[in-house]
Amino acid sequence: MTAHCDHRAMPVLVPAGACGAWAAASPVHGVDVWLVDLALDDDAVARAESSLTPAELARAWRGTPAVRRRRVLLRASLRSFVGAELGMDPVRVPIHTTPAGRPFVAGGGVDVSCTASGVLGLVAIGRVCRIGVDVETVAPWSPAVLEEGWLSDTERLALARLPAPDRALATTRCWTQKEAVLKAAGTGLRTDPAATVTSVGRTDGVVAGWKIRDVPVPDGWVASLALAPEKTHS
Repeated sequence: MTAHCDHRAMPVLVPAGACGAWAAASPVHGVDVWLVDLALDDDAVARAESSLTPAELARAWRGTPAVRRRRVLLRASLRSFVGAELGMDPVRVPIHTTPAGRPFVAGGGVDVSCTASGVLGLVAIGRVCRIGVDVETVAPWSPAVLEEGWLSDTERLALARLPAPDRALATTRCWTQKEAVLKAAGTGLRTDPAATVTSVGRTDGVVAGWKIRDVPVPDGWVASLALAPEKTHS
């Protein structure tokens, strides 16, 4: 599996362009990850809503204004990218959601995942593998994180041994790797994240049987992609 980077323009939404993108990257062969701007204006949000289903709109409107904006733009972006991949009108892409909240494309032959933190969203499409992606804003380091319950004993020890300036980034990356794996597995945080043990300080590797790759994102964020080993899809 060869890592590469592929920069291309974001497909516009139908009926009108509503979502912007800072970059598009393919961290691994067979997977595309798009970085989506979630700070667009109200007109863009209104246009994006036109590509969503009534159920998607209802879910978005149950949130605060900030949550509504994020849900609308991220879901519309997901529909736009999958529509471009499958040669379909984004409005007609058969995207559904599992009881655990994982999106999937019915009969589409692709796997999808999306995530957001602040004004940055990520949409990932996998063609030959099952995937999960997560992005988080890098939070300031606090020793209290060691007692929050989502880290394993091994991870807590490894974080405590790092130089203080390295702990914030390492802690955030640890969380994104766990979330990416749990999203890929389809359980989300219904599974205890402490049971998914990462290698603190490593950007790539294997976590709980899933391959992990760092996703290039702007400064201030960390993002991780999880995908099933190729042998499970042979």
